[in-house]
Amino acid sequence: MDKKYDIFISYRRDGGESTAKILRDKLEELGYHVFFDVESLRSGDFNTRLYSVIDECQDFLIVLSPNALDRCVNEDDWVRLEIEHALKKEKNIVPVMLRGFFFPSKLPDSIEPLRYKNGLESNYQFFDAFIEKLQTFLKARPAVGRRVLRKKSGARAVFLIALLAAAGAGAAAIQYMGNLGGGYPATESEKNLTRNLVYYVQQNLLQMETAAEYMDNAYRACETYLQHFDTADSAALEAELQKNRRLLHQIDTDSAAMSRELSEELTDSPFSAADAAAMHDYLVQFCQDNIDNLYYMEFITDRESYIDQTVREDVLENYQAILSEELKLMAYGANGLLLPVENEEELEYFKYDFLPELYYIPFQAGDWKDDEAVLAGMEDSSFNAIQKSLERVTMQVGEQNMDLMKQKAELVNELMESGLSQEEAEQKVNSLMGKTDLVTEQEAELTEAQKELEESLQEARGKFAPAAADDADILWGKMLRFMNLGLYDDAVTCLDMYREKVRGEDEYAEEYTAAAARLIRNISQTGIDYGMIIVGYEPGVSSHSQYKIGDVIISVEGTPCHDYEEYSQIMESIPDGEDFSVTVLRAKEDGSGQLEQITLDIPGDGPRVAMREMTEKTYNTQ
Repeated sequence: MDKKYDIFISYRRDGGESTAKILRDKLEELGYHVFFDVESLRSGDFNTRLYSVIDECQDFLIVLSPNALDRCVNEDDWVRLEIEHALKKEKNIVPVMLRGFFFPSKLPDSIEPLRYKNGLESNYQFFDAFIEKLQTFLKARPAVGRRVLRKKSGARAVFLIALLAAAGAGAAAIQYMGNLGGGYPATESEKNLTRNLVYYVQQNLLQMETAAEYMDNAYRACETYLQHFDTADSAALEAELQKNRRLLHQIDTDSAAMSRELSEELTDSPFSAADAAAMHDYLVQFCQDNIDNLYYMEFITDRESYIDQTVREDVLENYQAILSEELKLMAYGANGLLLPVENEEELEYFKYDFLPELYYIPFQAGDWKDDEAVLAGMEDSSFNAIQKSLERVTMQVGEQNMDLMKQKAELVNELMESGLSQEEAEQKVNSLMGKTDLVTEQEAELTEAQKELEESLQEARGKFAPAAADDADILWGKMLRFMNLGLYDDAVTCLDMYREKVRGEDEYAEEYTAAAARLIRNISQTGIDYGMIIVGYEPGVSSHSQYKIGDVIISVEGTPCHDYEEYSQIMESIPDGEDFSVTVLRAKEDGSGQLEQITLDIPGDGPRVAMREMTEKTYNTQ
């Protein structure tokens, strides 16, 4: 074969082909080499090629559409054969579960391990965020710098390509607009929808403005530092960069996410629900990209990085230019999203009161465009400017150095997801990489350190591997140990074996083990890998007025509650019979598999509940 592939996508043609194609296109835009076969060609000697491609790929994606595994009872079924081969070759298998898919109660023994692989549920509404999360599951890396290729995927795609084609939403919107007899919005319901959408846009722009302020502060500090490079205080600059990274981490982007109600209302409107969702995805990506950028600034301003002073200043200038153009893209996206609004009255406050209050996003009422083609040209111009700046930076600093700083940012994020604070994570990564490890020798040391870490994790897998002879409590304990080590696939495997052990004996096991699995799969999103999970009610009681089986208590009376010891300490301070409040993690009702925090008022004289700890960590409560 002429091209070596990174990722193999397996799918069932009926129900999974369109999703598989979109995954292929998006991953290729990001720089991965993806093998996507046509199912009708799976015949004759073609199997030899399929197997050889699986052999060379690091990652094996299996798109699980409804009933996708039903035909796997047949020994010659191609989906079964592909899964079997991937399991045999110990590939990194990532199930992508579409809405309506459920694992059959019985699978052939040869593919039964698929059930325990840590996958994720496809999110059609927030596809860019889904792709970003999918990348964290992949072992393969793009051929060139991931950040550069992410930008190469096309800035216009952020707002103009309907995510997952949105079932043809874009075309429907155009048709809808063509049928309008007068200015939109006209009816009261249309006006309410427009106001809700404008408010949503405002919330995302405000958070973008906040993030831009942090970045501007950081870049200005770098600029001042470079102007006085020989005498400037490097420790003060490092503290400033770290502070602004922390502030970017703390931006609550979820508060600006689109509500389910607004998303549903947009479906039958002239507005694109996909473009609206993409605006928030762009905000989330913007914050993460700029956290990464501040790690680049740390390298650029490091006296020991041996970069020419003129190059340092030019690189900083390019990143400031990139920030400016990215802010323009957000503004153009807002303009494009609201193009269907022809009734100027509904945009008056937004254009003449709200926009002038924005300092960093350079867009005013006089800049507003009513021509989609003109707006598209402006977007292309900004995208090209970003691309040129990135190419210049890559040329000056070196692609290898940019990749290593990206690795540093990713390692910090992974450690933060495992429970470390930002400061602790950065200290740990710095101890591995060093401030100036952007040279071959330090890169080799980092590779060796990562190898040692992987070896220690493999040793842990062997030491704590679940066994059929383990009783339920041992399996639960092993699950917690794997969680603590960040081995989430192994943790879910232990959890599934626990469920099988207690099935038939524990009437609530199915519910709370499913909730525990959701907690584990959402750790990268919530950052929460602790708490007390509700596993039952006191004898003779079949329900509770507030708690649901599977709720995970994470705080009581506003005080974090990591484990049973902390829970008990807090409860001892509450007088007997007095009501109290708890915050729990509970599955969202939209079927997305995501979690949300809910505050419950628990009656002091209510029935008691049974709990289990979801952590083995020791927390400092002082």
